[in-house]
Amino acid sequence: MNFGGFVATDSVTDATEYARALERWGWDTLWAIDSQQLYTDLYVTLTACARATDDLTLAPGITNPKSRHPSVTANAIASLDQVADGRTVLGIGAGDSAVYSIGRRPASVDELAESAEKLRQLLRGEAVTFGGEPFRLESCRRDVQVYVAAEGPQTLRMAGEVADGVIFGGGPKPETVEELGLANVRRGAERAGRSLEDIDIVALTPTCVAETRAEAVEKLKPVIEPIAYHNFTFSVEEAPDEVQADLRSLVDAHDMQEHGDEEADALSDINDEVWEYLGDRFAVAGPPAACRERLRALEKLGVDHVMCLFPPDRIAETERFHEAVLEDSERCP
Repeated sequence: MNFGGFVATDSVTDATEYARALERWGWDTLWAIDSQQLYTDLYVTLTACARATDDLTLAPGITNPKSRHPSVTANAIASLDQVADGRTVLGIGAGDSAVYSIGRRPASVDELAESAEKLRQLLRGEAVTFGGEPFRLESCRRDVQVYVAAEGPQTLRMAGEVADGVIFGGGPKPETVEELGLANVRRGAERAGRSLEDIDIVALTPTCVAETRAEAVEKLKPVIEPIAYHNFTFSVEEAPDEVQADLRSLVDAHDMQEHGDEEADALSDINDEVWEYLGDRFAVAGPPAACRERLRALEKLGVDHVMCLFPPDRIAETERFHEAVLEDSERCP
């Protein structure tokens, strides 16, 4: 199973330092957020990281078809792929803070499916039609794989049908991955005459190693809260009855201007019972042995890649996790 780090920053230098650290530790991928009001530009950041590394895969994690037209995204990722000498994949989803910040709504399932399919065609060097006009990507040198981010059943089935990979954002709890994620991706793949083995499965995972899960979740609060918001905006009914009202309040309190902010007002409004549920559902968090146990369960299910979202001091937190969980696991399998 491969591991990737995630970066959301207002400093390109910070991103390149993290990219170098990931490569030094032998990690597979750097995923970078696309949120133009809050963080550095996605493609400028990833281009700088491409120049600073030799082996690390570089990936939007995650762009969308609303704040960037698919033809613009296709040209951007193909150009980045040239700089990175083939070390890219493209992650695309419905959209979140980048979309809301320009007064638009996230893409529908059909819109996202169309965008992913046309992106795959463009990146294979094929012609597509936008607004009745033919378009072909002259900068394309390689078939860059397109991964679709999904949480709900309908989007997961669509992703299984059209994407090279699926970024599952519903949380790394093994039961959720199996029953919500893999079951629906499999159904979509079968509709397209494929199998689950034909699709790269990525688990989006807030990650922190600490003496207790409560201590780890405390550090992860600004990371988990926007993911919970994104999951429960339209599907709070999938959560246990006893936390649904609190989760609706979380959704109502979320402020896009504070998306992922350590000082976000919404964090203080979530009670301990809800944080316990959110930590269990959405994170790999706690003592090293507990982290390894959850990761091994994900690997056994067939998850190919874990996209790790660490607390704000990401280099120190990633190094601590790498040494305490991954390196120690190699010594003591």
